[in-house]
Amino acid sequence: MQTKKNSQVPDIDEDRDLELENIIGNLMIAQYQVDKLRSRLSERVGGYGSASNKKGSAHIFKHNDKWYKVTVRVDEMVISQRDIAADEIK
Repeated sequence: MQTKKNSQVPDIDEDRDLELENIIGNLMIAQYQVDKLRSRLSERVGGYGSASNKKGSAHIFKHNDKWYKVTVRVDEMVISQRDIAADEIK
């Protein structure tokens, strides 16, 4: 006698919001990218990912006949739980 496993999923009528699913998917991708970038940045500032010791960068560009300079500097910090609590009280 042959037995048959019932592997059928019951038909469930569900409404799917494709836009919501796309937004959630994009948020998950963005969070992954943020995590990877934070990791790369901390390795770079901490000195693991680069032979250079530069912790800043500048970008100069022209727009509508005006020149702009964007400068970024990254510093490693040590913050204790006490410092965080003190900032929340202020």
